[in-house]
Amino acid sequence: MESNTGQGTHMYVLSLQNSQMSACTISGTYTPAPGATRFDIFDRLRLDAVREYPSMEGSIVVYFALESNAVTGEGVAR
Repeated sequence: MESNTGQGTHMYVLSLQNSQMSACTISGTYTPAPGATRFDIFDRLRLDAVREYPSMEGSIVVYFALESNAVTGEGVAR
């Protein structure tokens, strides 16, 4: 998933594992559309992963993280 602004407002990591015990991890940045929910983003990322790695169809989620891409300033936990 690409952002046209260089880096998105959020960073994600998604790891999947299929029934053959193969796994894949995708990561990057993303800027959600206004009103998008965490589930909307999760669903989109999972679909993108399966498009890129078809063997992950029907896989389980081993790990998912979505956080602000900022390390200082607004939206950062202190």
